[in-house]
Amino acid sequence: MKNLDLLPITEEKKKRLATFARAYKQNARIYMDVISFDKNQLIVRVEQKEMVGDRYLNHKELIQRTRDMFSGEIPDEWKLIVSAMDSNKEDIESINPEWIIKRMKQLGLKGKHISSRTGIDQSTISSILTGEKELTKWHKATFYYFFKYHEVAHF
Repeated sequence: MKNLDLLPITEEKKKRLATFARAYKQNARIYMDVISFDKNQLIVRVEQKEMVGDRYLNHKELIQRTRDMFSGEIPDEWKLIVSAMDSNKEDIESINPEWIIKRMKQLGLKGKHISSRTGIDQSTISSILTGEKELTKWHKATFYYFFKYHEVAHF
């Protein structure tokens, strides 16, 4: 599970969450990543990349399994937001610096806002936006879900 280190929880709990995530990945082809953590708000992305037993879990099932996995491992006062992959992968693949800049302007955000909520270093964001650094798949997914959530929740 990517970015588990962003969470201010014990190493024991991080280890258990990593073990649970590894089991989901191996047995059900379900991938979970921490997208951001800020002010007791945790955003986790979940996606089932392959069918297991001739079916994909639905949106509700993916969210429930993720919530069950985090239950008891994070404090009750944290708000857990689960973003189940329900979009076309082409949407994420098409993300480029211009797409990011457009959304930043629409929402009045600066690189420091994105950095503090995603864990992407501010200098990396700057390099991506100027085209000095290429977007990785992880960056694309992070930006996609960050903006998707931001547009809906207005945090």
